[in-house]
Amino acid sequence: MCYSLSQETDGAEEDVDAGADITPHDMEDEEEGEDNDLVEEEAVGQENNLNLGESILQTWKKRASKLEHDYAIAGWCFCVLKEVREDVKENMSQEHHLALERVVKRLHVPPCPNRSKRIAGMKEGEILDRFWDEFQTFKKESPPFDSASRWNSQHALQGKSYLWHEKYSLPYTDVLGFVACCVTSKTLGVGPCERNWAAVKNVKMGKQQNLEGDSQEKQSIFYLTALINESRLNREANEKTVAKGPTAMFCDDDFK
Repeated sequence: MCYSLSQETDGAEEDVDAGADITPHDMEDEEEGEDNDLVEEEAVGQENNLNLGESILQTWKKRASKLEHDYAIAGWCFCVLKEVREDVKENMSQEHHLALERVVKRLHVPPCPNRSKRIAGMKEGEILDRFWDEFQTFKKESPPFDSASRWNSQHALQGKSYLWHEKYSLPYTDVLGFVACCVTSKTLGVGPCERNWAAVKNVKMGKQQNLEGDSQEKQSIFYLTALINESRLNREANEKTVAKGPTAMFCDDDFK
C-alpha cells in the first residue's frame, strides 16, 4: 500500500514537472490545433452530405484558379454565341480586362506576332488602344459588327467563333480579328498537350537534356511548327491530281 501511494505521488510530481515547461503560447497552439481538427472534420462531414450539383460546384471552385487562365477568359470574351455574349456584357470585370490585355501583348511579340501592315510601327500602348476600340464595337454590335445577317449566320448560331471571326472580324479590324482567330481556333482536349510534350522530348535529347526555361519553349515551338508546316505541304502535294504513290489522294481510277 505504501509502495502504491509513493508511486502515485512520484507520478503526480512528474506530471507537475512536465506541466511546468508548458507556456501559455503552447496551450494556445494546442487549442488552435484542436479547433483546426474540428473544422476539418466538419468540412469532411459537409462534403459527404453534398448533392451532385453541390459536389460539382465545390470541385470547380477548387480548380477554378487553374482553369480560368488568360486564354480561357479571352475565348469567353470572343465567343459569338448570343448567350455567351450576353454573359460577357453582364459579368466582365476588371480582372477580365487585364487578362485580355496580357493576351493581346503576348500575341504581338515573337515567335508569331501580328504581321498586319496596318499596325506596323505601332507601339504596345497604341496596339492596346486600337484593340479596345475594336472590342467595344464588337461587344456593342456597332459597325462593322452591326449586320444582323452576320450574327444570324450558321457559324454564329453553331458557336464556331474562329470561322466567324475569320470572315467578319479579320478583314475589318487591325487587332481584334487577329487575336480572336488565334484564341478561338485552338483545339481543345489532350491532343495539343501530347503533341507539345512530344516536341519537348525531341528537343531535349543528347547535349540538350538540361535545356530549360525560355530556350526550351522557343525551340519546341520552332520544332513543332516545322513539323506542322511539313505535314501541310505533304498533304497539299498529295491532294494534287498529278500526285503519285501510295499516299496520293487521287488515282487513275477516280478519273475513269
